[in-house]
Amino acid sequence: MHSDAVVVGIAVGAAACAMLLGLAFATWISGRGRGAAPMTGEADVDLPRSVTAGRDPRELRALAAELAADAQNAAAQSVRARDALQAARAALVAAEAARAQAEAEYDRVRAAHADAIRVLPALPVDPASQAREREASRAALDAYRRGELPVEVLSTVFGQPDPDPDRAARQREADRMALAESQARWAFEHAAVVARGAREELHVAEVAESAVRHAAVDAAVEAQEAAFAVHARSRRRRR
Repeated sequence: MHSDAVVVGIAVGAAACAMLLGLAFATWISGRGRGAAPMTGEADVDLPRSVTAGRDPRELRALAAELAADAQNAAAQSVRARDALQAARAALVAAEAARAQAEAEYDRVRAAHADAIRVLPALPVDPASQAREREASRAALDAYRRGELPVEVLSTVFGQPDPDPDRAARQREADRMALAESQARWAFEHAAVVARGAREELHVAEVAESAVRHAAVDAAVEAQEAAFAVHARSRRRRR
């Protein structure tokens, strides 16, 4: 019986009709764009040859079954390609969000590092003063070794209090922020690379989905043509 072919024809009928209507509409638009051409009685568009053209009528049933299976496989591939496209879009959205968050964190840490450096005291560098301090320290140490200077006086020379006791803590904070900025910059650059890869993957998925979808439509049209041919032959034989 021809039940398989008829089922396939019903299933893919909507897609085929939509395709043929779209082709007719595009042809009409093209004709209007060129101006109202006079009717010549000849078709302006050469439709593709039917898949059943030149086939032995006795082979139509087997051809219809084969094309129906091909159409089902193409439809399944189209569904998988569409799911892959949706997954690629979701991955891009997540990657862009991660990149934006990493960029914001990098900007925050970089600003904090700049503030930490700004509060560090500017230590004046006076070579003459440093030379005098070194000379005084060596003289005091020599006098202590000769026994001319008690240890109490020596400790006052080498144990001068730091005029800014918080300077070391601020320096440590600036160093910590410098490391944090380096890490935040790496995280941002990594997130940017991931986002760029996600955009490329989305482009590949879009191209693949479009190609598979068009192939599925073509397979459905061919399956419908074969189903119609089987149905028409059956009607002729019954008559």
